Amino acid sequence: MIREFFYLQKSDRKVILTLLCVIVIAMGVIFLTGGEEETNGLMPVDTLRKEVHRDTARRYQEKVRTVYVKTKVVYRDTAFRRGVSLRNSQKGDSVMAHYQSKLHNGEHLVLNTADSTALVTVPGIGPYFARKVIWYGERLGGYVSVDQLDEIEGFPLDAKDYFVVENACPEKLNINQLPLAALKRHPYINYFQAKAILDYRRLHGPIHSLDDLRLSKDFPPEAIARLTPYVEY
Repeated sequence: MIREFFYLQKSDRKVILTLLCVIVIAMGVIFLTGGEEETNGLMPVDTLRKEVHRDTARRYQEKVRTVYVKTKVVYRDTAFRRGVSLRNSQKGDSVMAHYQSKLHNGEHLVLNTADSTALVTVPGIGPYFARKVIWYGERLGGYVSVDQLDEIEGFPLDAKDYFVVENACPEKLNINQLPLAALKRHPYINYFQAKAILDYRRLHGPIHSLDDLRLSKDFPPEAIARLTPYVEY
């Protein structure tokens, strides 16, 4: 009875064998695919070597950068406000950086001929104030006194000790010919002073001396004194 129950015809046996083969093949594919996923989850040897080399290079660069930064101490511009000397500045206002060697006490630069490369060798002056010094000198038409550096906002006072002015030949403004717009571009002439110059020319003719403007409220004695080196008639 049992034998008859499990008895299969030849065609049925072929179908069952075919199904079993399909199942075995499917399980093999699943097994192999799962193995590849696990293998892909691991970092290949070449990739691992690249990561190690990259990490080593990064650590080396950081080490080199740290050593380089500590080679010389200089001060940044923003640490020095008007009236604050280099000697009284706090350590927190200094940064570690590597620049061209700074000037020593007793060494000087000629203010009107120093370029930005020379200016950053002055203690307390970095690229920011170097640009400011050059820019303000161009606006003035040339420096006639080291004390004019005080007119640059925040300029470190002690840095003035490293400058001298020699053979000053500032550019001159012809106040009898220039229009209002050209006059008021100079740092020492504001709009009201430029207008006073034009009004005087219109009412009295050419100006022969800045003393001609002394009766104007816009030209107090100190304004006339600082403007005198920069005008011609």
